[in-house]
Amino acid sequence: MKIKAFAPGKVILFGEHSVVHNKPAIAVAINRGVDVELTSRSDNNVTIEVPLINYSKEHELVNKKLVFELDSQNKMITDYIYEVINLFEFDTGFDLTIDIKMYLGAGLGSSAAVTVSCMKALSLFNHIEMDKKEIATKARDIEIKIQGAASPIDTSMSTYGGIIYINEEFELQRINFDMDLPLIVSNCELSGNTGQLVESVRQKYVKYPEIVGNIFNAMQEISKNAKHALENGNSEELGDLMNLNQGLLDSIGVNTVELSDMVYLSRKFGAKGSKLTGSGGGGCIIAYCPENINRIYEELSSKYPTFKCEQSDEGVYGQIIQE
Repeated sequence: MKIKAFAPGKVILFGEHSVVHNKPAIAVAINRGVDVELTSRSDNNVTIEVPLINYSKEHELVNKKLVFELDSQNKMITDYIYEVINLFEFDTGFDLTIDIKMYLGAGLGSSAAVTVSCMKALSLFNHIEMDKKEIATKARDIEIKIQGAASPIDTSMSTYGGIIYINEEFELQRINFDMDLPLIVSNCELSGNTGQLVESVRQKYVKYPEIVGNIFNAMQEISKNAKHALENGNSEELGDLMNLNQGLLDSIGVNTVELSDMVYLSRKFGAKGSKLTGSGGGGCIIAYCPENINRIYEELSSKYPTFKCEQSDEGVYGQIIQE
C-alpha cells in the first residue's frame, strides 16, 4: 500500500500581538506545507525519514505499537511524528517520509502541518475514518502535550485551510473571498523568542496603557477592514492595510533590521503590501504581490531564503494511491 497526504502551513496576515489582547486577527493557510508518503512493509519495521533535517531512524513494532517516550526538554519536530504514531496500532510495518517544504521555527505552523499530515496518512493506512474536526482536535492535543500550551489557530489552518478571521472572543470564522492572494514568504534565518516578545509587549502595555492600547485598537480596525477588503476583492486596500500593520508592529518593538530590509526591499520592487508575520524578532515577512511577483522573488531570494505561495483552500487531504 502507498499513501500520500498533505497539510498546509499558515501565515498571520493581520493582528499579531494584538490578538493576545482580545483583538481580531486574520490567518491564511498557504499551499506550502508538509507532504507525507507512507509505504507499507511486509515486516514489523518502521522507518521514519525527514529529509529537511537529515533525520533517519528505524524502529520495530512491539505488540502492534511503536512505543515512543516524549522528551519534554527538546520539543523536536520529530516528537510530533511519534506522538501521532502513538495514537494507532499497526498490523505491519511501514516506511514514512515527511517532506517539510517550509521553514521550521519561523511562525509558519510547521509543527501543526507535520502533525496533521501524518495523522491523515496514518488514519488512511489503518482504514480509520477521521473527519477534519477530529483531526484538528487530536492535533491540537498533541501540540499542547509537547509545547505545554497551544492556540487552535495553527492546527485549524492546517486541517481546514482557507482564510480565518479570529474575532474578539477568539472564535475562528472562515472568510469567504473571491480574489487571488499571491504571496512571497522570506526568512531572515534569525529566530525571535515568542514568549519573550509577547511579554515585552505586555510590559509596554502596562507602562503606557493609553498609547499601546490605542495601537491595539488601530490593529483591531485594520483587521476588521482587511476582512472586508478580502470579501470585496479590494487589492489596493489590502496592501495599504498590511503596510499600516507593519508600522504598528514596529512601534511596539517586535521589528528588526533584517525584517525591515526584507519589507522595504519587497515594496521597492512592487509589492502592494509587506509586513512581518508571527511574533517578530526574527522569522519571516510576507509580501502581497499581485504584480511583479517574479521580480520581487528574484530580489528577495538573492539575499534571503524565499518562496512563493498562495492560499490553500482545501486544507489537509490524502489518498491511497496504491492498494
